[in-house]
Amino acid sequence: MVSVKHLQDVVDDLKVQAGKRASDLLGEGRTQVRTVVGGHSDGTLLGTFALGIILGALVGAALSLLFTPMSGEEARRKLGENVEKMRSNEPTAMGTNGNTRPMSSVGGQSKYVSS
Repeated sequence: MVSVKHLQDVVDDLKVQAGKRASDLLGEGRTQVRTVVGGHSDGTLLGTFALGIILGALVGAALSLLFTPMSGEEARRKLGENVEKMRSNEPTAMGTNGNTRPMSSVGGQSKYVSS
């Protein structure tokens, strides 16, 4: 008579063999697919991807330089002017509540400011 332990061992062996065979078939399938679509290896695909990233960054930088509305000097000057405008505004003129946040203009005064 066949024991349960013996059947379990046979099933385990079959699982291992099936796993190995499936892995081999998948490997062969991948190789066949790569051959059909051009035969590229993992290293070639990774190198092509990296080259695409680098070229995309260079093209993006070139386009941003071509289509910016002003030079860097003008942008820095305008930014400086805007910062000076914001610094010159006094907090009381903006209507603050003692913090850096302005008072709410909806519904009158802020609940944090005493009248």
